[in-house]
Amino acid sequence: MTSPPPAVRRAVLTPEQVLTLQGWCGEIEGWPAGSHVWGQYAEQTPGGPAICRTENVSACHLGVAELVEGSLRELAAAVRGEPVSAFKDKVNYKQPGGAGFRPHQDLLAYPGVDVVISVLVAIDECTRESGCLWIADGVEELLATDDRGVVQDEIVKTLDWSPAELAPGDAVCIDGFAPHYSEANDSDRSRRVLVASYAPSSEGYSRSQYYAARRAAMTDASARDGRSRISTLADFDGTEISMGATATDQCTHD
Repeated sequence: MTSPPPAVRRAVLTPEQVLTLQGWCGEIEGWPAGSHVWGQYAEQTPGGPAICRTENVSACHLGVAELVEGSLRELAAAVRGEPVSAFKDKVNYKQPGGAGFRPHQDLLAYPGVDVVISVLVAIDECTRESGCLWIADGVEELLATDDRGVVQDEIVKTLDWSPAELAPGDAVCIDGFAPHYSEANDSDRSRRVLVASYAPSSEGYSRSQYYAARRAAMTDASARDGRSRISTLADFDGTEISMGATATDQCTHD
């Protein structure tokens, strides 16, 4: 069996916390289109349209906000060895048949920040079959990319990739240089994860700065190449479909 990457942390959430997070995730996934200030994203799967991402969840969900600002921030700070501040979080839902993401580095995906540490927490079991994360260890620089902002194929082939198979409540901690990707969910179960991203507090980088930069970068990039995006990079391998208008000033869901 392949050893897990060193980035894997086991049981960062208790079984009770996992059950609570699973319940929250079900609520969040059911938020109506256009009711969340940062929007829901959906993709076309063999089984029909399915939610694939909710951005900035903690802006509208107190429980997720407390988790992001509590134990997950403490974990990120311990990994970095310095105080950190959250600037982004999201839930990625990879439903059966849901697409993965091409190899990329987060530092390119997060405009305006120089140092990144992200904590990915498994809400469901993450296996190779369900499309777990694959990570290349030991990369300490930005790699050459193609016109989609993903790592060039010839470089991808030279990297040593390891799967991060997780039980619910396990986590992966990666910095902005760590190349990573995931494949489609070929199982009959969902593979949902909560991702919280942090910068050193000394950088003074805020959530409002990130989401303003994200919006501008996505708008400009889509205008240039005509690609629809769920992130600043065109690394998503799925087919995004419209979920309707996005609220611009406040959340209106319960």
